[in-house]
Order: sequence, then structure tokens, then C-alpha cells
Amino acid sequence: MMSTTGRGLQLAGICFSVILSAGFTRAELPAEPIPNIATLSSSDYTESLLFVHDVNFEGLLAGRVVLVDVALESHNYKGALDAAQFASFTESSTRGELYVAETHYSRGTRGERTDVLSIYDRKTLSQTGEILLPGGKRGQVVTNRYTLQLVDNDRFLFLFNFTPAASVLMIDMDSGKIVSETQIPGCSLIYPTGKRGFSSLCSNGSMFSAQFDEAGKLSKREKVASFFDVDEDPLFDKPVFINQTAYFPTYKGAMQAIDLSADSPRLVKSWSLLSESDKEQNWRPGGWQIGTVNDDGLLYILMHRDGNNGSHKGGGSEVWVFDPATQKRLHRFELKNWGVSIEVTRGKSPYLVVTNGEMQLDVYNSSNGKWLKMIGGTAAMPFVLHALR
Repeated sequence: MMSTTGRGLQLAGICFSVILSAGFTRAELPAEPIPNIATLSSSDYTESLLFVHDVNFEGLLAGRVVLVDVALESHNYKGALDAAQFASFTESSTRGELYVAETHYSRGTRGERTDVLSIYDRKTLSQTGEILLPGGKRGQVVTNRYTLQLVDNDRFLFLFNFTPAASVLMIDMDSGKIVSETQIPGCSLIYPTGKRGFSSLCSNGSMFSAQFDEAGKLSKREKVASFFDVDEDPLFDKPVFINQTAYFPTYKGAMQAIDLSADSPRLVKSWSLLSESDKEQNWRPGGWQIGTVNDDGLLYILMHRDGNNGSHKGGGSEVWVFDPATQKRLHRFELKNWGVSIEVTRGKSPYLVVTNGEMQLDVYNSSNGKWLKMIGGTAAMPFVLHALR
């Protein structure tokens, strides 16, 4: 009779022989082609896709824009673009191109400075060209969608300069030529206005506005008199656009709408986001990208309680949903995690996406505020989220 130990050794030997035999008969995998470059199809550009702008404070040279499909249960990451040194990003909905305004130094973090507008193909995410930006004066600020804007069916692109003198470059994207530079002393950022113009907020509570002819030359400029108190209740510089009306929340919870559909800005009477009870609890907007809008024209605003002087960048614990037509709050969503930036995806069943305090993406049902999942690891600092245009 064989001992238990003997049987165990015999069984082990049989298993080893089977494994060894399988190893010798295994078919070789075909070699992968190098380089292996995938392309994005139209089906990859779903309504649930976001361009996630990673400013990457701990490695500004490695800033990027990541394409993330928030609807998928896995493989959310679809690709990425380089976006170095406090870059700006925008997407063309008509030209099949993506644009990044960025800065490079000849020694990485020092040396000769070169500013460029990099042009990327939407399908391959490969760079197809670049436009040199003169003067080393591109505005290097924490990523803000209103430093780079397209107008006139995406023919012209406006770029914000700040050296600290402020100006706006206008680039003809058909020719790739810079056609004008408009000085905007004491003002900043770019809000598309009329057919091919822009407006900027100014430090004294006023607004500068400019219009351009078909050749891109300045045809009109004007100043809207001061309409808000920059000391008592300033406007956030990151409005939400519904068609061509810009909705600017204020630090203390008012909403100032400005109609930018014509050549001249038209102020719309402001209204409050807060009830009397909200005011007693000192609820205020806060965060970096504090507002967004869905395809039905409903406003989503990131809010926090016990607001104080300086809490406007701190983020929020809730998202409130408003109908701007009735100026009424429709929903109040408590967030699972503290929020910093928010965006709503496109389509009839959109997602509310929140950059949380841990720099991960929380995904919610935008209709009822139900938390669905967290997407981690896509970006180091996803400060600005861009839904498809």
C-alpha cells in the first residue's frame, strides 16, 4: 500500500508533467505591430464623453486633456492630449479639430519661452499643426475655459494674453494667421458676443465689448458702465451660457444674466439663488467650475453652507438645479463627496460629473442626484470638465 506522502508526490509529478506539456504545445502569440496607433471613431464620441483638463500642479510640464467616457463601467479612458504649463483648451464642433494653447521652455522649466496654439486631429489625437503665438504673453492662469474661445462658426479663435498687460488675440483658423490684437486694460477673459465679437469683465465692475468685421479687423468697441460692486458682491468670472445669454453667479448667491447675442451686451435683471432660510444659513456658490447647464437649459450650481469672505473657491457639499426661465430651484442634490468642479454631459439622459476633493470623478444621475460611481486615476488634477460641444 502506497503511503499518503507517496501518493501526494505522485500527484504532484503528474500535475507538473501536464503543465510542462501544455507549455511546450502552446501556440505563439503574434507579434504586435510597433507603433500601434488606434483611432477614435464617431461612436467613441458619445454624449457621455468629457474632455477632462488635468492642470497637474505637481508636474505642470505634464499637464494634459484626457478623454473620458463616464457612462462605461470600465475602460473609461479613451485617450489624451498634451497641455503644458497652465494650458487652455477648446474643441471645434465644425472643423474636426481640438485646440490647446500652451507654453514650452527650451530647458523644460526655464530657458527661452515659446507659446503655441497646438492643433490636434479629433480622430487620431495626433498633432497636425501649430501656430506660433508672439511675444511670450499668453495668459498662464489656472485652467479656465474663457481664456480660449471660438466664434463665427469656429472660423475665428480668441486667445487671452496677460503679461500683466491684458489683450486678446484673434486668429483666423482658415488661414492660421493672427489678424488682430485688442488691448483690454483692467479687464480679463473672453465671453463670445454677437456674431464674431467678445466681452470681458473689468476690475471696476464694468464690461468691455468688441466686434470685428469679416476680415477679423476691429469694427466696434464699447464699455458697459459698472453694474456690480467688486468689493461687496463680485461676479464669478466663470459664467454658464444658455444659447448666447451668460449667467454669472455672484459670491453671495445672486445670479446676473447678460444677453450677449447682439453686438452690445444687454444686462438682464439679477435674481437670487437663495431663499430666506438659505440666507440665514449663509449658503453660497463655491469651487472652481461652479456651474453648468444641461441640454434642456437647466442650471446646476455648486453650493456650500456657512459661506464667508474667501470661501468662494472652497467647493461645495450640494448641487442646486434651477430653471432660469422661472428663476426657481427645482432640485437640491447632496453630494457623496465634497465637490470642486461640476459638469453635465450631453443628451437626453445626461450625467452630472463632479471633481471631488480627492481629485477623482464622481458620477451622478443628473435628474435625481443619485450617486452612481467614482472614476479614479484618469487625471492628477481634473480642474475643468468640458462636455462635447
